[in-house]
Amino acid sequence: MNKSAFYRALGNDRYEPLTPATGSWNRSHQNGVAIGGLLAHAVEAAPSRSPMRTTRLTVDIMKPAPFQPVETRVTIIRDGARMQLLDAEMVADGTVVARASAMRVRLAETPAEADLTLDLPSPEDAPRKPITSVLDAGHPMETRLVRGSPRESGPGGFWTTFNADLVEGYEMPTLVRATMAADVASAPSSIVEKGKWSFANIDLSLYLARQPVGEWVLVDAVTLSGGAGVGLVNAVLADQRGVFGRSHQTLFLAPIERVA
Repeated sequence: MNKSAFYRALGNDRYEPLTPATGSWNRSHQNGVAIGGLLAHAVEAAPSRSPMRTTRLTVDIMKPAPFQPVETRVTIIRDGARMQLLDAEMVADGTVVARASAMRVRLAETPAEADLTLDLPSPEDAPRKPITSVLDAGHPMETRLVRGSPRESGPGGFWTTFNADLVEGYEMPTLVRATMAADVASAPSSIVEKGKWSFANIDLSLYLARQPVGEWVLVDAVTLSGGAGVGLVNAVLADQRGVFGRSHQTLFLAPIERVA
């Protein structure tokens, strides 16, 4: 049986969004998990002069991405033997709807600090529990809550794995897994009352000390806000070996408008 997927490749760097890419806040848009994943996919496919690893990836969502075929474009800004800087864009109807900036660094043998571990249950010991109603049973992004509650404000942590491809027929790179997992860090760590406030993230930044390994990604997040309609999500990213990076998001906080 073929796995489900977020996108289908149409050729010439064009992609058709499939059901898992449907927007969380508006079903006529694509969701941030899919958008960040596709931009990370484009970055990983770009050539480099020597073996390199992505150490930073920043995604900016410029405007809602319509649920229709999109194109990705990658520009190499600096192409050195030791460092590479890239820009990637998602384009719909000729308009850039999201962009990413990535830093790659050459691979070399250097001293390594032991990975930090988190005092949280492993995915095998955590119940399968959606962190939002969108990620209900059967959704290809499986989540297992290990800290906090989706119904209460405060810090929250979860394991996630993907029972789907990002692009149909293509193996999902580990950078893509980490990017897609980090995009929903705001869900279990929300500080506003769900159902009354929206808290969509408008960007995402990842900083990676090493390449994540395995099928599972742990996201342990805290949300901060000083009011004024803005929030900040800080998260620790880990796999079953230990911590491999950090992620940050800017939230756009707004009351949910009700139709009388």
